[in-house]
Amino acid sequence: MTEPTRSGRPAVHPVRGPRPRALCRSYGASRGSVHVLLVIATLSAAYPSLVSSQASSLVSPDGAVDWNRFYTAAETDQILREFHALHPGLTELYRIGESLRGRPLMTIAITNEATGPAHEKPALYVDGGIHAGELTGSAVATHLVGHLLNGYGADPRITALLDTRAFYVRPKFNPDGSDLALIEDQSLRSTTRPFDDDEDGTADEDPPEDLDGDGWITRMRIPDPRGVWVADPTDDRILVRDPEMSMAGPRYTTMSEGIDNDVDGALNEDGVGGLDMNRNFPRNWEREHLQPGAGDYPLSEPETRAAAEFVNAHRNIVGIVAGHTSGGFVYRLPSASAPSLFPPNDLELILHLGEEYTRSTGRPVVPSSTHPTEHRYGTLISWGYWDHGVIGWVPEFSPGPEAWVTDYDGDGEIVEAEQHRFNDEELGGRYFSDWTPFEHPEFGAVEIGGWHAKFWGQNPPPEFLEEETSRQLHWIAYLAEQSPLIAMSEPQVSTVEDGVFRVEVTVSNTGFLPTSVTDRGVVGRERPDGSVDRRVVRAPVVTLSHPGLDIVEGEARTVIPHLRGSNPFLRAAISDSHTVTWTVRAAAAERAVRVEAASDKGGVARSGWVVVR
Repeated sequence: MTEPTRSGRPAVHPVRGPRPRALCRSYGASRGSVHVLLVIATLSAAYPSLVSSQASSLVSPDGAVDWNRFYTAAETDQILREFHALHPGLTELYRIGESLRGRPLMTIAITNEATGPAHEKPALYVDGGIHAGELTGSAVATHLVGHLLNGYGADPRITALLDTRAFYVRPKFNPDGSDLALIEDQSLRSTTRPFDDDEDGTADEDPPEDLDGDGWITRMRIPDPRGVWVADPTDDRILVRDPEMSMAGPRYTTMSEGIDNDVDGALNEDGVGGLDMNRNFPRNWEREHLQPGAGDYPLSEPETRAAAEFVNAHRNIVGIVAGHTSGGFVYRLPSASAPSLFPPNDLELILHLGEEYTRSTGRPVVPSSTHPTEHRYGTLISWGYWDHGVIGWVPEFSPGPEAWVTDYDGDGEIVEAEQHRFNDEELGGRYFSDWTPFEHPEFGAVEIGGWHAKFWGQNPPPEFLEEETSRQLHWIAYLAEQSPLIAMSEPQVSTVEDGVFRVEVTVSNTGFLPTSVTDRGVVGRERPDGSVDRRVVRAPVVTLSHPGLDIVEGEARTVIPHLRGSNPFLRAAISDSHTVTWTVRAAAAERAVRVEAASDKGGVARSGWVVVR
């Protein structure tokens, strides 16, 4: 169990040295300034020393990691490096770009390289933390790395999976925002790029602040006879909403902890950042007036551009799992488009794949888009589907306190009184700050306190993190197992006549999904002769190497139709296998053939050399 610090804050990261939050507490001197940028700059400048001072290993020699802990970006990168050192034959570590603040964007490839490199196998892409405070997404992705590597050779399922498939895992999509949320308890949507939320000509000038210096940014309750919140008579820590003014007791108005830095009459209305990187992808992107947080243009952020370039360069990616929080469900396609535009066959397949999530976790799978016009724009999974033909998922991990709080009265509902009892009795009260008097510069006497929402709702308390992350691992592995998988017979060579031979191979898809992954993947440009090219997912290619032989009939490089696989849902690929033949003539005394079948999504199969006599 994670031990609390002296302040009651769980030891979720081993930060030492000066606290950048001290800049925020100087509110008297910072009115109208952009002091939050100084916080970010200080944090960035301090971080190299924090990284270099990190001497202790986070991964034990046997691969054990404390999964009941939220890790900073630097610690997460350290975990990836240490796993790579433990398993050099199963991993490759990539720096695929830099964040806005210059931090590395690290991705680890995982597969058994003895059976083929990652780029020649179907691969699942998994990331987490595109939204800054959604720390559990990063925790699931990091735990997946350990689960796969520790399971290889010990778990037959994982061993078979890594022998035939690959994973690309990017635990910290957004290291700048993630660290600011984790270390500074700031609430920001995504990137730390300054954004002028209130359009007053200055960006990020009025963020929430830790006024009482307890290490948390919580709530303020301000005495107000017309306030809609009233103290619960059985426990005055609890505020009950009472807009009808029917309850007796002290009444309050509440707002997040902070001051009016820019003296515009509003508190905390222009915090750190404001963009949403999961609205910054190219497919069906829209400007701010239709999609708040979209950015100035698609892929304007280095973090999203790195993701798009990585997926584009790794055509073997068959699916995307983008980890978010919270709510305890999974968003499925369609996303960022009208539901009526979505191909019904692909939707049937998606519903089938989602059933395994509900079966294994007990949690629902729901559509991201349900309205013809009122939907998100520019999401990662929408771009992945329409531009690459792959199925993406957005798990919203952690349903909230109902997942860890005891239902003491057994009525099936977790009320706030039960949350307080559990926090008091089981967790030492450390996830709630008692209401404490504070002299506010604008409001006078107020009280500051409340739940530590970052770890009591948006994410689970660290004590229950592993329980949440472990719950997700089966379905992620299941998605990878559904990929197409190319297989090929050994070349059969027969004599046609003296010096002339026929070479034949049969290529098949032994996987569940077609080599196009979806029916969308088969879509392309129809030519005047009826042929189709420029498909969303390129068709498989069979290549004959033939030293000492000339090809009489057939092409050395033969494009074959997409192969269906065992799924019953899709219609565009109609055959499970395809046979290719060549006629070759002897051109030298020593002669042989070798055949390679390659599918962007189904992997690569190669024959051995066959001597032709």
